[in-house]
Amino acid sequence: MISNDLRFSGLASGMDTESLVAKLMNAERIPLNKVIQNKTVTQWKMDAYRDVNTKFLDLRSSMEALRLQSTFQQSKLTSSDANKLEVSLSGQPSRSEYVISAAKLYQPGTPSSVKFAAAGVANDKTELGTGKGFSFTLNNETIELNGTDTIQSSLTKINALSAKTGVTASYSSGDNAIIFTSKDAATGISIANLSNGANPFNIAAGTISGSQNDFAAGNLSGAIGNSGVNATPGEVIINGTPLTITSNKFTYDGVTFNLKTEIPAGSTVTISKRADVESIFDSIKGFVDKYNETIKALRDKTTEKREKGFAPLLDEQKKDMKEKEIEMWEEKAKSGILASDRIIASALDKMRQTLYAKVSDKDAAVMNSQFDTLAEIGIAPSTNYRDNGKLVIDEKKLKAALENNIEDVARLFSKKHDTGPAANNTVNNTEEFQNSGVAWRMYDQLNETMKDITKAAGFSSDSYLSKALNRLDQQIDSWEKRLQTKESYYWKQFTAMEQAIQKANTQSSWLMQQMGGGM
Repeated sequence: MISNDLRFSGLASGMDTESLVAKLMNAERIPLNKVIQNKTVTQWKMDAYRDVNTKFLDLRSSMEALRLQSTFQQSKLTSSDANKLEVSLSGQPSRSEYVISAAKLYQPGTPSSVKFAAAGVANDKTELGTGKGFSFTLNNETIELNGTDTIQSSLTKINALSAKTGVTASYSSGDNAIIFTSKDAATGISIANLSNGANPFNIAAGTISGSQNDFAAGNLSGAIGNSGVNATPGEVIINGTPLTITSNKFTYDGVTFNLKTEIPAGSTVTISKRADVESIFDSIKGFVDKYNETIKALRDKTTEKREKGFAPLLDEQKKDMKEKEIEMWEEKAKSGILASDRIIASALDKMRQTLYAKVSDKDAAVMNSQFDTLAEIGIAPSTNYRDNGKLVIDEKKLKAALENNIEDVARLFSKKHDTGPAANNTVNNTEEFQNSGVAWRMYDQLNETMKDITKAAGFSSDSYLSKALNRLDQQIDSWEKRLQTKESYYWKQFTAMEQAIQKANTQSSWLMQQMGGGM
């Protein structure tokens, strides 16, 4: 008996059963293909939402600093004579002006030094020679040199003790000489306990310091010594107060002064601290530019036309297409995927309300009524309706507000009103909204919008589109099982037909044989 699992492909009928089953299954697969395409569209929509969230995140990053008072406290210093005195910020100055009425430069000291002509060796790589090693003390530290030492290895031994001796050694190739130098003018150089006064390096015993020089011109060793010179402190008079300085670059009251020349008494240099209008302006403009860029991109997404007739391609369809053709098709298939999107449209409307609403305070004296909206500092919506709410900056007006009313501008952006409960913010609490600055409102609104998008298309399995994808996967699995059953059914039908035809053919053949045999 023939098993039902066997498939007869046109052996008896001569029909192309494979092709017939394939065509029948193509028709049966139409509902499954639609589910697969729906899944692709859903995945595209998730990707589109995540791209939108990235744009909102970038917008939030562009304005986070505008919530902070410190952003509006940025200042810069100017010197009335930069050729004499340069300045820079190193902290928070307590004053807006510093007058330097006199300044005397700090004169750095010079260390002591002594040079010994190493006449007993050819160069810095020549060894002392057998039996010519020697030892000595340098500022009471013993140094042992042997016959295999060269000037280079000797310098290494001497400099290894420099932390204790306060002296470093170096080599001058032009003079073929060793030079000992103290770390500063206060440190002397004392050489004693020489085991060989006629050593190849001509190092001699003696002391040199700011007050003593055993190696003055004409000494028997031929060494040349230079006594150190102590530093001379400088003095500067700032706002009438004399200050001693030990460097011509010094810090006072959060300001770093770089004194370049002396300032004679009666010849003043004035340092002025002012708001860094350019930096603050750039921070505000950066936010406005990013806002305009964001709303344009999102308006384009929500008003984009849906291209009819461009459903997502199935894997079978892609096999016969070139990569560029697939790319162009999918670009059209993705068009309008966020058209008229409720979340994005709502977010754009709320951002506009956030920016245009007046900033208030329970105490009427806190907010300057002339600086309680963005329009009053030169930031207003475009009058061209085609710009769809784009903000336009009147640079002259904004810079004037920053120059003359920086505290009022700071309150407009960074004022924070707290109603108490941690869960309250400017989105869910009317009092906080009305009494908080524009930057806080925008920050809270962007956070809320990003949460809404995450609920719709986040990576979590709880997001709306993630659940939709899960349902579609279940439908696909169900359809694939159903189609397997259907395909088996078709094959059973064709196999039964082939078996019937085969049986009929066999019977016909037998009858023909019987009839032929009886004649």
